[in-house]
Amino acid sequence: MNHFLARLRPPFSVLPLPLAVIFGMTLAPQKAISQISPPIFENVTVSPRFSPDPVTLRGISGGSLPARGMSEREETATGPCVGFVDGPPDHVLTLTDFFDFLSVEIQSSEDTTLVVKGPGGAWCNDDISGRNPAIAGQWQAGSYFIWVGSYQQHEYYPYIMRVTQIR
Repeated sequence: MNHFLARLRPPFSVLPLPLAVIFGMTLAPQKAISQISPPIFENVTVSPRFSPDPVTLRGISGGSLPARGMSEREETATGPCVGFVDGPPDHVLTLTDFFDFLSVEIQSSEDTTLVVKGPGGAWCNDDISGRNPAIAGQWQAGSYFIWVGSYQQHEYYPYIMRVTQIR
């Protein structure tokens, strides 16, 4: 989550603590906001026949590093490795067992890309459904590092990632 925090600006001007107290500013409103907002950049562990299905995670796409650097290739069987990502993965998806079918889908109003690296290799995708990427098929048990990129460098967009075993 640290890579996301670098993208945020404080919701108020930073004042020295004595001035903040004089003007009635406390940290409580910021804490309340984090309790209302859905968490972002979460990791998830799933087993076959998980429920609820789909699992949804949220994040902010983009970064400054070429996606092909994370995948270590220009293209995979699932699509081209394009766009730009941050260094650390946005999510870690851990599968406790083999999945005969699993889909990781990104939904965003902007142009996003996807890189998944885990047991057996790396996979990329761009624009499988409009400007949204997805990777679906058989998945081995293990941990998968997931980067959600933006097609343009230094562009950042909110997204929802859906993990589903429904075809």
